[in-house]
Amino acid sequence: MKRYLICSICLMIVVSLFPLKAMGAGPEYVMKVSIGNPEKDYYHGWSPFLVFKNEAEARSGGRLKVELLPLILGKSTGDELSVVKEGVVQARDFADGHFASTYPPIQVLSIPYLFENREIAWKVLDGPFGESLIEEMARKTGLRPLYWMENGGFRHYSNNTRRVRTPADMKGLKIRTMESLLHMKIVSDLGGRAIPIEWAEVYEALEAGIVNGQENSISTFLLPKFEKVQKFVTLDAHVYSTYALLMNDKWYRNLPVDLQEVIQVAGRISLVVNRGLSITNEVMGLEYLRSKGVDVYIPTRAEKAEWKRITQQSGIQWLKKNIGREWVDAVLKATLQAERDLDRSLSNSPLVTE
Repeated sequence: MKRYLICSICLMIVVSLFPLKAMGAGPEYVMKVSIGNPEKDYYHGWSPFLVFKNEAEARSGGRLKVELLPLILGKSTGDELSVVKEGVVQARDFADGHFASTYPPIQVLSIPYLFENREIAWKVLDGPFGESLIEEMARKTGLRPLYWMENGGFRHYSNNTRRVRTPADMKGLKIRTMESLLHMKIVSDLGGRAIPIEWAEVYEALEAGIVNGQENSISTFLLPKFEKVQKFVTLDAHVYSTYALLMNDKWYRNLPVDLQEVIQVAGRISLVVNRGLSITNEVMGLEYLRSKGVDVYIPTRAEKAEWKRITQQSGIQWLKKNIGREWVDAVLKATLQAERDLDRSLSNSPLVTE
């Protein structure tokens, strides 16, 4: 009896010192993440978030649990943004064009033909400019982008009417865009008619002929199998398409500092996965489209210069008028600096000879 009493007292002491572990309590914090892409679509939307989940949970020592939710919780983009703001979920992935009305400065990333290649885009988005954009958006909207991911990379035009080589070939085409006024203006400047349509309704709109074409990255193009209703793709790369995991900023700032850092580190790792998959999907996707008989056209340098001439300055002036000069000048300055830095890096490479 005495031995039993001693053991019981010892057990009570252990439980009092380590109540959470002894009682098998759950994590201290739960991060619900709603994902817009279909569940288990590993090649596009899910893999980066699965990596984020595993990294965040492991690095937190079990204090943080990440729940991935495969359902679109709102009927529209505005509804889904509200779901994050109100804390129903702690985060949701959104394409930049989808939250342009909530945070208009994001549209500077859609200046037509701004980034000549991915390396320049990454340097701008991962540097001081991208960080400043994150902090201001969090402060003004209550939504904090964790990082600037690739929404499949560069956006291109497709249609089911004719091969498009030059801007003149765009005349009269009805093109689906996101609800981004700048995206719509680019189409209009090229002579087409922009019609914003919710993503879930795009395939039916193409199939029914409500629109002739759309604009998206190659990997996004493949998700709903647009090759069945689109026979022409032009790789003009008019916009480098980004999206972000938008977090409820109040929830994030109320986390202990060490868990904030856990989320940041997990985010950086998942970003690498996102960008690698984006490039892989683009390369494999183009091979697939050609094998299915889709006409894939790559504009010449002279042709692309014409696309840029017609749209870029017009887009810049529109942005300066509608959102102000500050962010427009900032992204142009950051892009120019990135181009110079990368040129210097290349010229210093031992592989480069004069």
